[in-house]
Amino acid sequence: MADNKKILAGLVALAVFVLIVFYIPKFFESGIPEVCIVDGVCEHEQYLNSMITYLPGILVLGFLIGVAASYFYFERKIELPVPSPDKVKNVLLLLNPTERKIIAQIVADKGQSLQSDISRLEGIGKVKAHRTIEKLIRRGVIEKEEKGKTNILKLKKEIKDALNA
Repeated sequence: MADNKKILAGLVALAVFVLIVFYIPKFFESGIPEVCIVDGVCEHEQYLNSMITYLPGILVLGFLIGVAASYFYFERKIELPVPSPDKVKNVLLLLNPTERKIIAQIVADKGQSLQSDISRLEGIGKVKAHRTIEKLIRRGVIEKEEKGKTNILKLKKEIKDALNA
């Protein structure tokens, strides 16, 4: 409802601006003198001086009404996404499904997991796990330590701190 009031206020300001632009010249045309010199004073010169005096005020008023109309009429409401309390879910939304599974498993294992356990996850084989893990390492999300015939995958310290895992 508040948006409707702003649009209405903008339209009213725009209408006032149009009326001012239309009627101000007619107002000043009515004051144009018919005779040039009365009592030794040029009426046209006095009219021109009064126009020069009022013109800046009229221009500023028109400008302000135009700005107000455009503000109310064209105002855009920017809605920022509300961060959810679960930081892990937010980070996981940035990853593809395979990366999501791997990071979710590492987080579930308190920040470190065996690569052999990752390759046993549903829908992830050894080759897919290896390729995805290498991609995550290159992107700086996880790090790998050798342990016998398998590797220990750990979240990078910065990522772990951000996730509070």
